[in-house]
Amino acid sequence: MVTGLGSMQLTKTNKEQTGNYKLSVLIHQDGLSFLCYNAVHIIDRWDYSFKYDSNPTEILEEIQKAYQDNEKLRKLEVDQVTLIYHHPIFSGVPASLFVEEHASNYLKYNNRLLETDVISYDEAISTIDYQTVYIAYSNINNFFFEKYGDFNFYHYTSLALNTWHKKYNDVHNAVILDVKESHMYLSLFNNGSLILHNVYQHDAIEDILYYTLFASEHNGLQPDQINLFLYQTQPSKDLYDLLYTYVKEVNVVIGAPQIIEQILCV
Repeated sequence: MVTGLGSMQLTKTNKEQTGNYKLSVLIHQDGLSFLCYNAVHIIDRWDYSFKYDSNPTEILEEIQKAYQDNEKLRKLEVDQVTLIYHHPIFSGVPASLFVEEHASNYLKYNNRLLETDVISYDEAISTIDYQTVYIAYSNINNFFFEKYGDFNFYHYTSLALNTWHKKYNDVHNAVILDVKESHMYLSLFNNGSLILHNVYQHDAIEDILYYTLFASEHNGLQPDQINLFLYQTQPSKDLYDLLYTYVKEVNVVIGAPQIIEQILCV
């Protein structure tokens, strides 16, 4: 087992600074996203979807294929690289109770761990007393280390919760529904305090409704007490209508894709 901060820098001789471009790579079990950006805006973006959920070996093969097939990506020279793990192999731990030596214990009861798994954790979010503990794929980290040298890596949860806390710090019973293609992140805040954060798989909009209502009611909130904020890359009227049938306050966030991109462009 290897432990370490997700935001740590691996040690290797720095490449010559060639510009102001940065690269974020979003790694999920069902796809990849490469975002090239500068201080102003995104320059290029390349998205790849997998037919099925993939293991770390298969994901690395897809990354290698992306570089092989995409000449622009392959020749891209950047000053900073960030990997963002976007998978369900994570756990939230109260930062005030977190013990580095027990990092694997926070995961092993909910996930099958392998000897080669790298147990990582991001910098604590002190404002909500939260620490993300997760698996960083060693083979993928090694690939980017060999290719670019120093880089940072995080779990999507840490980056998203930082944003949600700032945006909804004063909102009573805020439910943030961050809907992806095959899964959703559900976060529940009450006047700046984090009550719940989890990820759920979904195959239909009814799954999204079920998890939203179940998690809210499990934490003592009825549908008429929720202020729901819906984030989607492609807005779905069917999902909005279904949620609005049961939840009194449903807010479709204008500019949601741009806000998500800001989370990814760290």
